[in-house]
Amino acid sequence: MNEIVTILGIIAAYTLLVLFIGLYSYRYSKPTMEDYHMASREFSFLVLFCAIFGTNISAVALIGGPGKAYHVGWIVWAYFVTSWGWLSPLLFYTVGHKAWPIAKKFGLMTISDLLYKRWDSRFLSYLASAFLIFYTLPYVMTGVIGGGRTFQALTHGFIPYWVGALIVTFVVCLYVAFGGMRGTAWTNTLQTFVFLIGGIVMFFLVAEALGGFSKATQLIAEKYPHLLSREKFPMRLFFSYGIIVSLAVPMFPQVYIRLLTGRHPRELKKTILIYPLAAMIIWFIVAYIGMWGHLAFPGLAGAASDKILPMLIAKYTPVWATGLLGAAIFAALMSSLDAQLLTMGTMLIKDFFLGARKKAVPEKTDISFSRFLVIVLAFVAFGAALIKPKAIITIIEWSFGGYACMIIPVLACLYWKRANKYGAICSILASQFVLIAIPLGALPRQISFGMLPGVPALIVGTLVLLIVTYLTPAPEENLNKNFFSL
Repeated sequence: MNEIVTILGIIAAYTLLVLFIGLYSYRYSKPTMEDYHMASREFSFLVLFCAIFGTNISAVALIGGPGKAYHVGWIVWAYFVTSWGWLSPLLFYTVGHKAWPIAKKFGLMTISDLLYKRWDSRFLSYLASAFLIFYTLPYVMTGVIGGGRTFQALTHGFIPYWVGALIVTFVVCLYVAFGGMRGTAWTNTLQTFVFLIGGIVMFFLVAEALGGFSKATQLIAEKYPHLLSREKFPMRLFFSYGIIVSLAVPMFPQVYIRLLTGRHPRELKKTILIYPLAAMIIWFIVAYIGMWGHLAFPGLAGAASDKILPMLIAKYTPVWATGLLGAAIFAALMSSLDAQLLTMGTMLIKDFFLGARKKAVPEKTDISFSRFLVIVLAFVAFGAALIKPKAIITIIEWSFGGYACMIIPVLACLYWKRANKYGAICSILASQFVLIAIPLGALPRQISFGMLPGVPALIVGTLVLLIVTYLTPAPEENLNKNFFSL
């Protein structure tokens, strides 16, 4: 019992520190929507890097990642580092440096904002935002699930799943509602350093407890040789994961918005230079710890493996270290959950409510409504997390495909003057239909050729964009001139 009190005390202290930073940022806020949702686009390199990287290292990485590695082995590291770690940062710049000046001049915030400005189509804006929100809600849910499972594992069940999930939801909801974008970015700066340093410490402590890196890996080779091969990750599936994840990450609404919050595109250029190094470190740790989990806890099935990281920490580290490393896990969970909640609120109010409203109201009213939306969304995610769905990686695989398909109209919007709204609308509808129809059985799985459904969806979306664009009139010249003049 004393051990549990110590662990909870350390995690509580860290959580209060995060809460303090998030709420303290409120003192620097301005009563404008631009400041609440975009922090007045004033972030320097360090804060921008932590905001983007911290947003990506979520429950997917420190909970779902080890859980996936537990089942398929070291290949998880190769998959993430060769795709997400390198290609995604290049796409950050490909999208971000083009979108930044346009967003800065016209006050744009969301992907739907960008598409509307390019083609002056409210229907296209609503369509894109609806699909992005549809895919983001399950992603938000994974952060709440990760919080519940981590509390449960670290306290050996003393804190039940639902209480842990509620604590994480409440804390994040509170500082996001008050601090807005500035609050999430400031807390992300702390959390990024905490989980990077904490992850390295976790790796060495677990490795030492298992006899060292070489000994632990040798035991895996002897007892579970399939975990050191690509046996459970066929090449086509491996390839499709790399493509889908790399294209999806820049289209995460919470990431895209952060690409626009730097004070200059130069800050984004610096960010993508160190992003791959940080990605390699964190996923090396995640993959090997998850794989080594077989030595301590063999036979975990399905979603039970999502608890492997906190279970190893609780078993092999001193009580004080368990508390500190548990705090590192929560740093990763909260650093993405807060961004997702804020961004969903931004999309709802910016893409739907403000777009449809006929009469202007004071910005303070809009900010208050934004805070209300954050609170509602947080507890919707909490309610969905109580269902206790499948493993975290399984939940987000489908969402990633939906995000990846959105990069087709976005790249066309930024780089192709001939592209028009008809091609963009049909591309979104066609790609999303394929993505949803294959898992439901409306289209045969054979058309995926052993890959994720997102791959045929991407191919269909691209072809439809090209064909429909050339079969329909070019966009009005004044729209192109206004958009591309920057």
